[in-house]
Amino acid sequence: MSTSYTTILKLGKPASGDTGWGNVVNNEVTSMLEEAIAGKATINTWSTNSHTLTTANGATSESRAAVLVLTDTGSQLSGAGTVIVPTATKLYGVINTSGQNVTVKTASGTGIVVKNAKQANVVCDGTNVVEQTNYSNFLVAAAMQSDSLVLASGATVTGIADEDTMSSNSATKLATQQSIKAYTDATGSIRKTERIYPWASAGSSLSGSTPPTITITDGNTTTVGTFDLQGTSSTIYQELDLTLTGQIIITGTLSEPTNADVEVRVQRKSKGATGTGIGAVTVADTKLGGSSAYWYSIAVAGDQTNKIDAFSYLDDAADGASKKPIQNATYDDGTDRTTIVYNNGASSAGLFSGTGGTVYISSSGFESTDTWVTATPYVNRNVSTEAANETFSINKVIPITSAGAAVASINQFVLPKLKVVPDSGGAGDIEMRVQIQAGRGSAVGQFTFYSMQVDQTNVTRP
Repeated sequence: MSTSYTTILKLGKPASGDTGWGNVVNNEVTSMLEEAIAGKATINTWSTNSHTLTTANGATSESRAAVLVLTDTGSQLSGAGTVIVPTATKLYGVINTSGQNVTVKTASGTGIVVKNAKQANVVCDGTNVVEQTNYSNFLVAAAMQSDSLVLASGATVTGIADEDTMSSNSATKLATQQSIKAYTDATGSIRKTERIYPWASAGSSLSGSTPPTITITDGNTTTVGTFDLQGTSSTIYQELDLTLTGQIIITGTLSEPTNADVEVRVQRKSKGATGTGIGAVTVADTKLGGSSAYWYSIAVAGDQTNKIDAFSYLDDAADGASKKPIQNATYDDGTDRTTIVYNNGASSAGLFSGTGGTVYISSSGFESTDTWVTATPYVNRNVSTEAANETFSINKVIPITSAGAAVASINQFVLPKLKVVPDSGGAGDIEMRVQIQAGRGSAVGQFTFYSMQVDQTNVTRP
């Protein structure tokens, strides 16, 4: 009687009454079961980058082995390879050491790519070769724990940080969505624009759709607008851009075109009078100009420019008893020093005759809380009289008609950018106002104020 064989694993099935059943069981069943459960087949022959697994009834074969080891010691693979398995349900553990990516598939079905130097468990479902596992109840229902996450390239990820300030500055941690949102909300430049009209000056004569105006006559000063610079605890400084819309005019009869001027005073309200130290003097007072000049320069280590603005004064003590107005500050990355030029108010010796002393800065001129302080970077400061200071000067030559009458026109005056740094009073909004004085320099002319556009940029960091 003849032995028959199973369809999938090709195991021997002794016929009833077969006197040689012991040999069949030993050689064609027991040995083949061991091969199917724990056997290994090494695939090391390739033809046009392909290999078809051998099959055999009751005898050892590659397709019955539990583990397939793919090698290429003869360098027969010239590119990606293919291993063809029988169209019979079977689980294979594949270890690819061939030097190439290899696709395990059936002759006419689809398959799975096993990358070089990787291992994978694949299953032939009778038609195609698929992954053994593509879903895990454990990974879905529970939290996966791992010491690190390593991808194909890049840094090894060791954790997920929930830090709104990103203070750890880690090169191996990811960030939570909440942290990213909090960080971006607190950093960058926050911009705001508003337009101010003199509605408080609108009298009963105002009618129709014409907005109100303010007329400022020769020698007089008027506040044309108040507003807040909106700051946060993350504010480094504010950038302020002002555009005035108005008309400079001269009344009466003129014999020739005449210059008229308007002084613009930009002021902030002090929130704290105490100075803040920015470091020790590294370069002592250097007199700029001749013996009668008031200007001195000093230097401190590092970039201190973000702490100095259009309102800043310096002193050698935090109380500001000997304060001097700062004209400008510049940073040199070659020497890593900030040079500060200040107005000593006299040609005598300055504040910092030697190095080592601490430089104190106040962005509100060391003035007491709620005092108005004028930004004066573009017009020479009157150190002794704050009320006489101006920030900008607007000049215009007024044309005339043949009869000597001034020719009026409405103009927009775009003023240079101002930097505003929080003072020792702390973070938050800064109260601002703009005043206009007509005819101070020329002693002639008046100004009609229509509106003022305020553009502010809040520069922040965490």
